[in-house]
Amino acid sequence: MKIFLLIFLISFNTFAYEFKIRAREHFEIHELHTTERIDIYKGLTNTINVWLEKPYDSYFGLSFSPIIAGIKAVETDTYGEKITQQNIGFEYKFFSDSKEVYYRLGLGYSKLETTGGEIENYFGNYGYIGLGTEIPIKNFGLALELAYRYANYNEGLFIKTITPSIGFHFYKDL
Repeated sequence: MKIFLLIFLISFNTFAYEFKIRAREHFEIHELHTTERIDIYKGLTNTINVWLEKPYDSYFGLSFSPIIAGIKAVETDTYGEKITQQNIGFEYKFFSDSKEVYYRLGLGYSKLETTGGEIENYFGNYGYIGLGTEIPIKNFGLALELAYRYANYNEGLFIKTITPSIGFHFYKDL
């Protein structure tokens, strides 16, 4: 009987969510760390979310990034002039009780493509944590977020990323 009640509650709660595709644009600052050095790369990138959402409450689903990227070396180019950090994972976004602040948690698989260096592709996992606010404007939401991503790769490489982002969300009804 308990299992039927649990299935009913999960199913009933899921009807409150709508399927959406969302995008956000980032300016990312990557620190590539090894035992010998730290290299800095900066540039624009983006994330696409395919998920279920209940506006200004909670959201969960898949995330993909980037579709377009322009992450370039700042001073040294140990890994080449440009890198691409590709991520696929799961994200959960939820609002505080006041509905003014939201939190985003994510984790997943990451691939780093380089244009130079000894190894061209690195593979690993990442964790993501973000803090933001979404400002409602009629049927539109402007989401501003500051986040941190930590990716751990093979060959002793890890990347610390600071990623401020902006998202434009269109809603039928707010």
